[in-house]
Amino acid sequence: MPKRPADERGGGRSAKLPTSTQQRKHLYLVLDDWELGYSIRKVDLWPAFDSDEASSNSSTEQSLLPPAIFRLEAKHARSGQFAAFGTKIMFLGTIDNPWRTVPAYDVRTRSLTSAPRRDSDPNPFCCAYVQVDGKLFLLDDGVFEMLQSPPPPLDDTCLKVKVKFDWSWCTLPLPSYHDDVVSYAVHPDERTLVFSMVKHTLKKGIRLATLSFDIESSRWTRRGAWGLPFKGRGYFDRDLDAWVGLAAGDPDTLGHICACDVLSAGNGNGADGQPPAWKISKEKLFCVDPAEKHIGATLVYVGDDDRARFCLVQCLSVDDRLGGIWKESMPEQRGYLLRVTTFSLKYDKNGDLRIARHRLIGSFRLPDGAAVYYDQLERPVAFWI
Repeated sequence: MPKRPADERGGGRSAKLPTSTQQRKHLYLVLDDWELGYSIRKVDLWPAFDSDEASSNSSTEQSLLPPAIFRLEAKHARSGQFAAFGTKIMFLGTIDNPWRTVPAYDVRTRSLTSAPRRDSDPNPFCCAYVQVDGKLFLLDDGVFEMLQSPPPPLDDTCLKVKVKFDWSWCTLPLPSYHDDVVSYAVHPDERTLVFSMVKHTLKKGIRLATLSFDIESSRWTRRGAWGLPFKGRGYFDRDLDAWVGLAAGDPDTLGHICACDVLSAGNGNGADGQPPAWKISKEKLFCVDPAEKHIGATLVYVGDDDRARFCLVQCLSVDDRLGGIWKESMPEQRGYLLRVTTFSLKYDKNGDLRIARHRLIGSFRLPDGAAVYYDQLERPVAFWI
């Protein structure tokens, strides 16, 4: 039997902790929303999980953002340089200090620690971060690296015998395609990573390919000249036995969820392998209200051992003008919302993919001026820790 991922959930199962020590996870939002850098805010999803009542897909009611639990001074427009590793949220961009480290905030202990800085490009941009089997993998244009789990705290015994722990980034072999990652997923065997990438060439233009990486052998396998049918990260849903992600490609599928078959872990699909079969959800999760303009969205797996669940974090803009007879004569003013919803998926009796147990958590108003740092609107950053 293949192992199921225990990190980033991915739809897999892991051993339950005793009730006395088990800690509930929460959604953490990373926002580029203050004059000196970023804030981390905590959102509790459990009331929605415990409720049997469905809620509307959208709401005109706006909520205040939860208070910041941590703030980090760093350059703006670098939201894509945050990654989750265990219980820590790490900023992998450049932070000037003499120790060549980067900040890592532990959401459980509420403490700030240091993590090793990468020796290669210190400012990754279009990264794919994958946490699996106690390791953090980073794939970017021309960079593929891995970070092992943090070493244990040094006690008096370790200091007396001068025990040393090497916590650093390890360079891994690059694939033949190594420009931009458009979609990626972890195989339920917990040793195979799958990436769809585009390569820009002068002679042949943009070329698309899907490849898999075997963690144990450090070998790449080309799966075919096609891409996975979702955008960004896909997660394994054990109930559907499929990868789930935000539908990509056709503008008509914008706002829908995609579920596709999992590729074989071995070399069954070589260079001429066929793309996996996939289905699009019947319902739209966003782009429903014409008065709202969709900007970007991120899908996060928030399931547990009992049920596969997902959280959609969507950025959108709304018209801030007052209603009534004066509206048409006033210049348009756009405000920005961060909408958080949860849902699960199922197949109906006809085999169609349907949205189930949909819950609106809140439509949070972003501070004025948030649009200046547009990357956080196109690619919201959220972690389930």
